Amino acid sequence: MGKASRLKAERQQVKVIREPVTVTHEPEAPRNWPDGHVGVALTGDNQGECIEVTIHGVRHYLHSTTARELSNMLGSRIDEWNATARSAGVPEV
Repeated sequence: MGKASRLKAERQQVKVIREPVTVTHEPEAPRNWPDGHVGVALTGDNQGECIEVTIHGVRHYLHSTTARELSNMLGSRIDEWNATARSAGVPEV
């Protein structure tokens, strides 16, 4: 078994042992904004996916196509939020 296959098998074993995180919320107080909340990195050659997204300490490994769609969907929702914010007279993001 190659290194990438071995690491994938180890990740799968860890998933069975730990309870999955299914919901996260913003922390009560900011933690090293923005790096303590979100992070994005390219993965190494040992990963099957090429983008690592970390949100509140939970790592997600994504293919580039999934990451692009996430970016598109977030952009669309942020545009909607900004329209709501403008109409309410509060700052946009």
